[in-house]
Amino acid sequence: MEQISLEYALETLLKQIQPLNTVEEKYILDSLGFVLAEDIFSPLNNPPFNRSPLDGFTLNSNDSIGATKENPVTFNVISEVFAGDFCNKKLSSKEAFRIMTGAPIPDGCNCVIKQEDVVFNEETKALYITKELKPFENFCFLGEDLKVNDLVVKKGEIITYNHIGVFASLGINTIKVFKKPKVGVLSLGSELTMPGKTLEKGKIYNSNLFTLISKLKYLGVEGVMYPPMSDDSTLVSNFISKELKNIDLLITTGGVSVGKKDIMHDVIKELNANRLFWKINIQPGTPVLASEKDGKLILSLSGNPFASLVNFELLGRPILSKLSSNSIKNTSIVEAEVKGGFNKKSSKRRFIRGYFKEGYIYLNDQKHSSGTISSLIGKNAIVEILPGTPCLNEGDKVTVILID
Repeated sequence: MEQISLEYALETLLKQIQPLNTVEEKYILDSLGFVLAEDIFSPLNNPPFNRSPLDGFTLNSNDSIGATKENPVTFNVISEVFAGDFCNKKLSSKEAFRIMTGAPIPDGCNCVIKQEDVVFNEETKALYITKELKPFENFCFLGEDLKVNDLVVKKGEIITYNHIGVFASLGINTIKVFKKPKVGVLSLGSELTMPGKTLEKGKIYNSNLFTLISKLKYLGVEGVMYPPMSDDSTLVSNFISKELKNIDLLITTGGVSVGKKDIMHDVIKELNANRLFWKINIQPGTPVLASEKDGKLILSLSGNPFASLVNFELLGRPILSKLSSNSIKNTSIVEAEVKGGFNKKSSKRRFIRGYFKEGYIYLNDQKHSSGTISSLIGKNAIVEILPGTPCLNEGDKVTVILID
């Protein structure tokens, strides 16, 4: 079967899906990274009263006319106002209030002067003003930030910690968001053993399951971790048929090549699923298999650790980004200069791991086999090598896919 291009494979997958439109209500602290499903309007004026921006004294500026250092104007401080208080006292001529940052400014006052800029006698409550004050000097107006019914955030924005702070300032504790995709991850292979169990002869520990589930968690996606399953196509197809209705996307690893126990081809037939493609023209991760069943995508990745990661970053991430209305971050593509090198010829489009920093991609580690997992530690990028490239030398320019 002819191998298709990565671009065609991705186009095929994205045509099969639409953004999830399911809306759910979330507590604001649980909404980080979600897409807002409603316009948010301010339910109040913010601040909800005229407010002091500093510690000092508040008064009517007209009473300060003529004040100088040589001839200060004397005020009588009649009360104190703290944040959280509300003062109903009426202000008479040449009277003032002592006021703290964030406190409501009483009626009749139209300015605030810093505590450091006055002379105040604590015993007599006499306040000496040595300069004329302007109306509304150091004065935060009611509704200065937001007024009632102002549009605060538009539907479709991705919620950040800044949004959450604004919601809290308005007394909003729940909002409507678009649900993020729920992704099932299933690893296949009778050789797989879960970490924590004794490793028998001929077995290996199941790293792909944990790599993908933790990656989903890192991206803010709900991942459903299924126990690994043996190479039994009927058992696997029955399991998928039952679970598919509970998730938005299924990712499987292993069982996609041409070996006797590569069962995913039979599984797709038994499911009566629509096979979209098998094999893309890249290395590693060539035998990726994509199918569709009842409107849900099944993305079946290579069982080799790095190959499955390449498949996920190149195909899985864009799927998740579209399903989530772009709330799940897709990969970024940049150009970089090679530090180190890669001395293998690439007969087909190849992807290798590297570390990107400040315009450079570091390729010092020679462990680039698709089955090698330890060399993923400390890497944050995948380097694209074009087909026919004899090797990569220091100073070469390459395309880099950032995966963090």
